[in-house]
Amino acid sequence: MGVDTETQLQRLMARDGINEEDARNRINAQMSLDLKRSQANIVIDNSGSLEDLEEQFQKVLAQVTRPLTWTEFWLSRQGAFSARVHCYWSTCWKKCS
Repeated sequence: MGVDTETQLQRLMARDGINEEDARNRINAQMSLDLKRSQANIVIDNSGSLEDLEEQFQKVLAQVTRPLTWTEFWLSRQGAFSARVHCYWSTCWKKCS
């Protein structure tokens, strides 16, 4: 989730009932939003309305719940585990035969 700094500041002050200086100190103690965005696979812009947020969320949900391609599957943990099990059973089968 991403939002501009001023909105983040106002929301933090309202949520926690703290002054602007304390809120800025908290924000500055965190990794910058630009750095977080650059390292994220998916970014949802949280600066608009709730309807905008819901629309973005539905798009992301559709993206992350779609079936994996074969390449994506084999690069996933489950795919890597399946490959290890296959190699193990292949090795055992050859030794037992």
